[in-house]
Amino acid sequence: MVSRRTTLRSGGLLLGGTGAGCLGIGGSDSGRIRWRKGVSGGLVLDGDGLFLLDYLTLHALSPADGERRWAVGYDEDDFERRLCLRSNIVADDRHVYVPGCDGLRALRRSDGERAWFVGSALRTGVGRAGGRVYANADDLLAIDAETGAVDWRVAVDGDRLASPAATEDGVVFANRVDGIVAAFDTDGERRWQYRTDAETRSPAIAGDTVYVATSTDPERAGELLALDLVDGTVRWAVDTPSPKRGTRPVVGEDAVYLGCSGRDHGRLVSRSRADGAERWTFADDNSTVYEPAVAGDRVYAGSNDDSLYALSRAGDLQWQVEMGSTVGSVAVDSDLVYASSNERLFGVARD
Repeated sequence: MVSRRTTLRSGGLLLGGTGAGCLGIGGSDSGRIRWRKGVSGGLVLDGDGLFLLDYLTLHALSPADGERRWAVGYDEDDFERRLCLRSNIVADDRHVYVPGCDGLRALRRSDGERAWFVGSALRTGVGRAGGRVYANADDLLAIDAETGAVDWRVAVDGDRLASPAATEDGVVFANRVDGIVAAFDTDGERRWQYRTDAETRSPAIAGDTVYVATSTDPERAGELLALDLVDGTVRWAVDTPSPKRGTRPVVGEDAVYLGCSGRDHGRLVSRSRADGAERWTFADDNSTVYEPAVAGDRVYAGSNDDSLYALSRAGDLQWQVEMGSTVGSVAVDSDLVYASSNERLFGVARD
């Protein structure tokens, strides 16, 4: 199938590389697929471990060939009320952290055995930094990553929170309905609070800057803001297409990348870290591009047009692989891109 792909540059020009016109490719570069497995869901890559949450089963896989190292499954009938696990899992060198409607589980990375459990219903995924796991429940919780002890909790307004972003010296969370973005120190003291004019998405932190996207119209309009991590002042704010729910900005060496939705086409936008200036916009053939992954001189992103895309940092399409269903979660290491579709997990050659 011949697909239409365009790279939209500033000033309304349609460019591919340095030449004007429509950037297109015929067919799919399926020869890049190194392996595929019959599991799908939210995934995280950490060192030599690839972890994927497929509904109620957490899989630990080998990144090299996708072979299963262990799996831990849960049964809803084992719980007093319906169990739901969040796909935004996090891993470190000792544990895999699995947030759920009934609490936060820390599983041993080596074998999947449970190390600890905090029984507080979580609204979203978690953040991990500085020996702690930060979680959004009815309160914002700071949990010792080794023991599971709750170091502190502070009340946060509203119950529709986005996944937090954490650093060694604090945590930032956003209330996606109220439009509040707030930062806390490691002792739980509120550092600052900023209110946007729209529904917010999960924040990202890079250096001394917090990046957060908002949506004023779920099908059309949004905004990307850069806030000072120390005091919350706005460094810049620029218009974007509406960012996809459940995603956050991804920060590269000199650019910020954002997966967006639209009525006619999904968008992957690239903005300058320095001032938010538009670098390029890539459009797919459907309505959504999901949160990308950045490695080296490439940007990788999935779409609900059933494709995985590789772009240069200049926005030029390098290759496309059609996966047969929506590609929503992507991770990358030095050799492979890991792409989870609605049906399978793929290991795809980067170069």
